[in-house]
Amino acid sequence: MSDIIKVNACVYSRKGNERETNRDDFYMNGKFLSEHHLDNMEASLENRGNEYFFAVADHMEYSDDEKKANFSILREMGKFHEKITVHEGDIDFKTKELASRVTETAKYLESFMDMNKVPAEDPSRQMGFSGLLLSEGKAIGALFGTGHIYYCRGNVFKHMSSEKAQPQRLVELGIISDDEVEGFQQKYSVNEKEEGPVSLTEPMEIMEGDKFLLISDGVFNSLGEETLEDVLSMRSDSTYIAYRVVSEALKQDTGEDMTAMVVRIERITSSGATPVKKALEKPKATALKSTPPPTYKYNNTNKKGFRKYENAIYYASVVITAVIFVIIMYFVIKNIMEKLRNADPVSPPSITATVTPAPTGIPEVTPEPTPEVTPTPTQAPVAEVKIHKVQKGDTLSSIAKIYYGDNWIYVERLGMYNKIPAPYDNISIGQELKIPSKEELKGQ
Repeated sequence: MSDIIKVNACVYSRKGNERETNRDDFYMNGKFLSEHHLDNMEASLENRGNEYFFAVADHMEYSDDEKKANFSILREMGKFHEKITVHEGDIDFKTKELASRVTETAKYLESFMDMNKVPAEDPSRQMGFSGLLLSEGKAIGALFGTGHIYYCRGNVFKHMSSEKAQPQRLVELGIISDDEVEGFQQKYSVNEKEEGPVSLTEPMEIMEGDKFLLISDGVFNSLGEETLEDVLSMRSDSTYIAYRVVSEALKQDTGEDMTAMVVRIERITSSGATPVKKALEKPKATALKSTPPPTYKYNNTNKKGFRKYENAIYYASVVITAVIFVIIMYFVIKNIMEKLRNADPVSPPSITATVTPAPTGIPEVTPEPTPEVTPTPTQAPVAEVKIHKVQKGDTLSSIAKIYYGDNWIYVERLGMYNKIPAPYDNISIGQELKIPSKEELKGQ
């Protein structure tokens, strides 16, 4: 029987400033996947199981309605994941199947671009794929094109394809030039595997505390390995690490799409007598300060430096709105008072009673005026607060989207309204959440 692995994973994907749509895709164990339907998105996964598969892809989707051609690496990964789940097979069978799926998809995409005469320098030609398979207590990485995977264990930080990364790192540091890469590989026997375009790493035994980072080309080109090491070495959860990687990359303003996925091994429950190994995490001096997870919210603006002044703009808008409201109320009250002063005094209506002479012996009756009826003021309707009972699969983001239509704007305020601590993801099945109106939520 295989070991039970508890995994905590999170992915952030942001559209580049110079791109029309987000061409980065991701796959999270069949539960979450993105085929660039949204420009900016985030997804988290926490689960226990024997086997997992995660992937990040860049420019590996093509569609042509006229020729009825539609290929996507995500659909192929879904078929691959279903096949290895249903059919029994060892880890070699699974990795060969994965490499075959990625290779065939890449060939189809290249042939379609050749038929459409897409230039070689076009960004769509820069395809990339990084996949992580956790099976039989081991981790295997699959890399193609511009894909990158890093892992962190204690104080050890390493690219999962060191043969591929070592010469490139020397080029980035200025030690060797691009023309000297081939000579460096031959001299020091640093060569990529000759099995095909997809590079498969050697299986490595996973331990509790291991962290894996899958990034697209936009993040890799924006940040160096030192910055990636600093962020991945933080003693924080996967959500904050993924958010921090993309935030640091956005500061460089490269214009490329950026996606970062963090997979952390939380716990391994061994089915045998052998005790589970744990990775030792030691304090490490980093260039980035390890700060607690912040409270943040998404916005779709791509203007550089906007976040720096976001709070100042918000408070200035509140003050200006309050001043305008006071001025309007002043003129309204002034107008009412002037009308009251200029109005003629109204005399109470006189009541004339006509009395018919009564016969002798019958007392005279004087009619009394009918009292006026004072209208009862109607009360303004009170905004209804709905109650939502958390179901399986619900997140605060999905609940906000159901009731307000925009989960990025209202998820933080809804979490604060229900006194859920940041980052507002700690909800449980059966929990009852108060859902106020948009106006009440904006005014809190």
